Amino acid sequence: MVTSLLSARCAIPNYFTRAAYQRSLTTHRTAVVVGATSGIGQACAHRLAEQGFLVIAVGRDNATTTSSSSSSSPDAPSERAKTVVESLTRASTNAASQLLEHDDNNNNKSTNSPDSPLPPPTHEFIACNAFSLRDVQLAAKTILAKHDKIDALIMTQGMATTQGFTPTAEGNDEKLTLHYYSRMAWAWLLLPALKKSTMPAVVLSILSGGVHSPYNNYAQDPSLKNSYSIKNAADAAGYYNDLGLDHLARHCNNDDDNKKIAFCHASPGFVNTSWGKEFHPLLRSMVRLFQPLGRNPADCAEYMLGATVLARDAGDDIPHNHIDDANESGGVYIIGQNGEPKTLTKQHTPEARAFIWEHTVEVLQKAGIDIPS
Repeated sequence: MVTSLLSARCAIPNYFTRAAYQRSLTTHRTAVVVGATSGIGQACAHRLAEQGFLVIAVGRDNATTTSSSSSSSPDAPSERAKTVVESLTRASTNAASQLLEHDDNNNNKSTNSPDSPLPPPTHEFIACNAFSLRDVQLAAKTILAKHDKIDALIMTQGMATTQGFTPTAEGNDEKLTLHYYSRMAWAWLLLPALKKSTMPAVVLSILSGGVHSPYNNYAQDPSLKNSYSIKNAADAAGYYNDLGLDHLARHCNNDDDNKKIAFCHASPGFVNTSWGKEFHPLLRSMVRLFQPLGRNPADCAEYMLGATVLARDAGDDIPHNHIDDANESGGVYIIGQNGEPKTLTKQHTPEARAFIWEHTVEVLQKAGIDIPS
């Protein structure tokens, strides 16, 4: 809730202000949040709505969508679409009202600020089944048809299962598709609009930045078809996010017009969400016992966004580790659960980066995504 943001220990008061909200409206700040219907993604979407961003919430159109499903018809908004948009609109409206009240109570209202709450942005919902790279492409095209400028791309889609290699309709593992391939597809497809951001833009993948191990068998079995395990799937997804985002960052930095985009890989820590809902009932019940010990999703969103999107919006630098020297070399930023800079694995090499990007291009091209090799 907005009230907690004004007093929460983790909040960054300089970022959550009425002036920032007004700036977001006047500059038409726009954020795409993938996985925005639950958990960390939902919390990030609400936090950006509270900041005055126009939020394009991307998620499954219903809770039972499977890997064989596709996007719903855009002709009429679904009940989920209405619910998501209404919730985001309430977040923006409540934020504007409470920020106005907060300013009045503390006698620090700007002479240029209106006396009534500022209008909320016109939020949107886009249905997408991220198990399907073709569906990601369709959703991205829908967004680009209406928005030629995007200031932030937040990706939180994922799953927690104990299943083995489970192919999607396109032949890729479900978990690796959600945690890596679909994220690179989103980042690549929305790149033209991200380049036009005046913020400058942030691409943020929330997964396991700085806490995963390398997947050492990447050159022999990059798709994990022959060496799948829960650990390998987790390590590969995290390792590939580092390498893929690092490639995109360096690719953009080779173009003088695109040096502004920051590519970030963050780890949220243990958060109190519905994580593990795909588990066997017995294992799921064990997870639920410890769930209340996790961080509140709203607090997690504050740390994730505060160090990246909100910092950039305010003109501040993203935290970086001087050992990696990310912002000097134009590479990926690695962010920890408290918004602190983390380091890359020692196996993060130019050779690994080139190999995994070539593999990524092959996977995306097979799905019909136009990406140069």
